[in-house]
Order: sequence, then C-alpha cells, then structure tokens
Amino acid sequence: MSKALELITKYFDCLKTFDASVDRCADLFADNGTFDFPYLSSVGMPTCFEGKAAVREVLNIIRAHFSSFTVSKIEIYELKDGHGLVVEYRTDTTDKGTGRNYVQNYITLLLEENGKIKLLREYLNVISTARALLPRGLADVPEAPSA
Repeated sequence: MSKALELITKYFDCLKTFDASVDRCADLFADNGTFDFPYLSSVGMPTCFEGKAAVREVLNIIRAHFSSFTVSKIEIYELKDGHGLVVEYRTDTTDKGTGRNYVQNYITLLLEENGKIKLLREYLNVISTARALLPRGLADVPEAPSA
C-alpha cells in the first residue's frame, strides 16, 4: 500500500469519529502541509490553510459543526509516481447547531511527502457548504465582485 493510500485511509477514519480525531487528523499533515478548498472564496469563506497550526484551526472550525461523517462512494485513483491520489467520495452528516443535513460530494487531490500530507485539495459543492455552515445559509453569501 502506498503512503498516499495509507494517509487517505487514516483521513477517512478520522472523519468517522471527527469529534475525537481532530488532533490525529491534523497530525497526518506535514508541518508545512496545506489544506485547500479552492472554490470557497465564492461564498465568502477562506480557502487555504497552510501549516499544521492552520490545518488544526480549520479542522476545529469544522468540528464545531460536525461530530462525525459517514464516508461512502469512495473511488481512488493513484498517481503514477506513487506519491498522490485523486479521490472521489461522499460524506453525510448533520450540523450540531442547526440540525441541518449536510451531504457533500468531493473530488480530492492528496499529495504525500515523507509519509505526511503535503497537500489536501478538496473540490466540493460550495452551495451545499454555504447552506450548512453559514448562519443564514445562502442569505449570507456575499455579492460577487463587479468586473
């Protein structure tokens, strides 16, 4: 099993018991690792978290909303060099505060370096994320900047 495959397996395991696994999940990342959500800026949310402290911070923000995730429909495509993966998967959970269901489909790029996550880039449906995480859902999405 490649290191990248080991890391994504451990990451999914952390998601299943997220309330108790944030530190374990953050420790999967390299000290200079990056957790990136490229499209969240379109709904007024931060997109890139660099370094283990920033990764732990975003994981704690997520934990404030979600205790655990059911992970399903996993498809893994290993990169030729053995140091990365592209993964398709689905999560289902419920927001602790609002009781709203949160269902998300991801396409994720994981790059491994020295047995740690160097980059975890998650492409996701930002509308579902805004509905689940913003206090008033889509009503809190900022206007698009004018051209």
